[in-house]
Amino acid sequence: MTNIRTATARRRAVLLGVGAALSLAGAGVVYGVLYARSLDFAERCERGLVTGSGQLLETGASWLPPDAWCRFEGGSVSTTPFWALLLFYALMTTAVWALTALARVRHPHPLLGAEWQVGHGQGW
Repeated sequence: MTNIRTATARRRAVLLGVGAALSLAGAGVVYGVLYARSLDFAERCERGLVTGSGQLLETGASWLPPDAWCRFEGGSVSTTPFWALLLFYALMTTAVWALTALARVRHPHPLLGAEWQVGHGQGW
C-alpha cells in the first residue's frame, strides 16, 4: 500500500513540476515578446512615428509588466494591450499555484507548531 502511495505522490509531483515549468516558460515568452515590443517605443514617439492626439507630453516605460507609453495631450498610447497583460499575470499566477502545490506534495506533513490546522491540537 505504501508503494502505491509513494508512486502516486511522485507522479503527482512530476506532473505539477512540469506544469509549473510550462507556466514559467509561457510567462517568460510573453514577457520577452512584450519587452521586445517596448524597447524603442519612446524613440518612435519622439520622432513622430506614433500617432496621438495633440502634442507629445512625456514618454515612459516600466519593466513589470513590460510596457512603454507616450502621453499626448488627448490621451496616451501604450505598447501592451490589455489581453497581453491578462495573459502574463494569469501565467504567473498559474506558476505560483503549481509551485505551491508541488511544495505541498513534496512535504505533505504539516510543519511542527501548526496547531491551527484541522485535526491537530486539542479541541479539533
